Amino acid sequence: MISEEERQSIVNEAVEKALLVLPEVVGNLMMSQARNQKLIKDFYDKHPDLVSNEHIVAATVEQVEGNNPGLKYEEILAKSVPLIRERLRSSKLLDTKNPGRPNRNLSFLDTKSNLGEL
Repeated sequence: MISEEERQSIVNEAVEKALLVLPEVVGNLMMSQARNQKLIKDFYDKHPDLVSNEHIVAATVEQVEGNNPGLKYEEILAKSVPLIRERLRSSKLLDTKNPGRPNRNLSFLDTKSNLGEL
């Protein structure tokens, strides 16, 4: 069994080592963030038609990234472009100005004979 003094010494050393590594970790995170921002800027420079559809781009990239966990971000972006374009084509076919109303006429049901089947 170790004494309280030895235990505290071990804790202090562990904290010191963690604090000494912290600047390197933060530096790596900042470099990674800057790299990702440059990739995103380059992506939109290469595909300016997608700028106005950032929500579709983001959702598609997240889906591709989730389905391909080990893939590099550059490859994820490249793999996302055809899917983004397909989603944009599909969304243009939707009529969002005149949504239809569902048919709520249930007169075709014979309440006496079909009640037990529902």
